[in-house]
Amino acid sequence: MTTIHDLGPAPARPALKRLTPDRVAAFEADGLLLIPAMFGPQEIEPLVRLARDDPRITGETVEIIDSTGGGAELFGWAGVTDDLLGAYVRIARLVETAEDLLGGEEVYHWHSKLSFKKPHSSGRWDWHQDYGSWYLEGCLRPEMLTAMIALDACSLDNGCVELIRASHRLGRIDHVAIGQSQGADPEVVERALEHLERVACEIGPGDVVFFHGNTLHASGPNLSEKPRTVLHVSYNTVRNAPVRGYDHHAYAPLDMLPNDVLLSRSWGVDVDVARHAESRASWKRGREKLGNVYGYEVKR
Repeated sequence: MTTIHDLGPAPARPALKRLTPDRVAAFEADGLLLIPAMFGPQEIEPLVRLARDDPRITGETVEIIDSTGGGAELFGWAGVTDDLLGAYVRIARLVETAEDLLGGEEVYHWHSKLSFKKPHSSGRWDWHQDYGSWYLEGCLRPEMLTAMIALDACSLDNGCVELIRASHRLGRIDHVAIGQSQGADPEVVERALEHLERVACEIGPGDVVFFHGNTLHASGPNLSEKPRTVLHVSYNTVRNAPVRGYDHHAYAPLDMLPNDVLLSRSWGVDVDVARHAESRASWKRGREKLGNVYGYEVKR
């Protein structure tokens, strides 16, 4: 057994790859960080077309039922793929920023989700922490974050994501049944909102908001004439890979792609059939966990 006298000094933090120390400090204080125009229009446009037109996506989109019975549309995948979707997950600027924000630790792809809100759709997301669910899959530490990439202009009118600034400092909050869904304990959320700032992520295409796995977030219905689509890319540190057998979230090496990959279309083939099929199958297993572990009702 190690005693307190055996512990040496804390290791030095690795040098930052993309961010300045003040931006890392802001994330650590607030649990969120906005990087405007991280992706240019020509880099976002292929993903917009893919999300709108690709039958592999439209055919696998599901509805996650919220507390009022409305459905929020979602398409997700785990694993590492060599197609266009995988390029957004593996691009160096995103991966290196995630590693800077997670203490310089090496990261891998936890999962990603395209979140859709059609015009005049009622689906919403109740207040929750991502780590509130991910903890149930064997991750011992909240060394996890999400990069939210806007495909459309996002506003309160069309159901943009809202965050509670510095709520990650509250630690993991129990998630309970709320109406027909699951979410962070409403009494804790109510107290948090009395003391902490509610931040609306009103952002444009190509803007990226990074938020900590314990940052409380939610979103309302789309009351507008315009769609609201965002891509959530979530990363976990390698040392925090699940301690139990959730194979769809197991560690897999994440080979970064150069930052010009989207403009040069050099990510490989359009679809690597074997790996794409493996990733889809992995997500289907993961989708079962939304109901069996996370407690959400999932509809096709």
